[in-house]
Amino acid sequence: MTANFEHYKIFYYVAKYKNLTRAANALVTSQPSVTYCMQNLESVLGCKLFIRSRKGVTLTSEGELLYSYVAPACQQLIQGEEKLKELLGEQHEYINVGATQIAMLSYLVARLNRFQEQYSQVKLNIFNYNTHQTLNELKAGKIDLAIITTPFDHEQSFKVVKVKDFNSVLVGGVKYAEYGNKNVYLADVAGLPLITMSDNTTTFQFFQEFYRSCGLTMQPSIEVASMDLILPVILKNLGIGFVPEEFARPLIEKGEIVVFNLYEQIPKRNICIVSDNNRPLSAAAKTLQYMLEYQDKVI
Repeated sequence: MTANFEHYKIFYYVAKYKNLTRAANALVTSQPSVTYCMQNLESVLGCKLFIRSRKGVTLTSEGELLYSYVAPACQQLIQGEEKLKELLGEQHEYINVGATQIAMLSYLVARLNRFQEQYSQVKLNIFNYNTHQTLNELKAGKIDLAIITTPFDHEQSFKVVKVKDFNSVLVGGVKYAEYGNKNVYLADVAGLPLITMSDNTTTFQFFQEFYRSCGLTMQPSIEVASMDLILPVILKNLGIGFVPEEFARPLIEKGEIVVFNLYEQIPKRNICIVSDNNRPLSAAAKTLQYMLEYQDKVI
């Protein structure tokens, strides 16, 4: 039995994004459907193509070999479809933007309305990655702009513009109300269960360094895949965690979570817009870049 092209197409997207959910989103289908197709493909080919973990999927050596053949073929077909649409007058200009979750929720989404109103014919593709993945996608030319949070290292050819700074706070559920009425050292609460993002994120590394600067070792009790999962876990009184102040403020004002007033000052972080000077942007992408960098100006 030979696998059909649809299976190879799904394999291409899973291997590209290294994540079943992101592949499903790109294909406009469900994650169970993607999983089922990949299981069928592995059964047909008689080998394991992916190693699955809570962080996503990685290719086996057999998967790497298959991907080296499938990727060029899929890319050629996708480009062919785009050229055909262009010939038929159906192709609209598009912009690919990569963003971390904090940057997306705290900055990007709120600033897209004006661009969309003025350039409704331009299609925006927004991809959610961690900082390292976003910079890799930018370097590979797969995205036009990266909206990410500090700290990060970058290529010399990258243009980096800081557009917003933000503070982080340490918060806990009502179970930890006693800590909300006094100033404490980080060492005083280091024994409480800590909720963090996964260890492959800039946010994890940032707070890991913060703990080191205080002479401590960060030891998470629970790691979650995205920032928007930290507060729900905190609300269930399963631990404490660091979140951007603006995300926590509504819950703080309602009295649903408490802030730990640390003697140590948590360094500010920045949201940055990054582009690659070695890759010229389209006119639409330049306009979006300008609007995002100079959001208070009227174009």
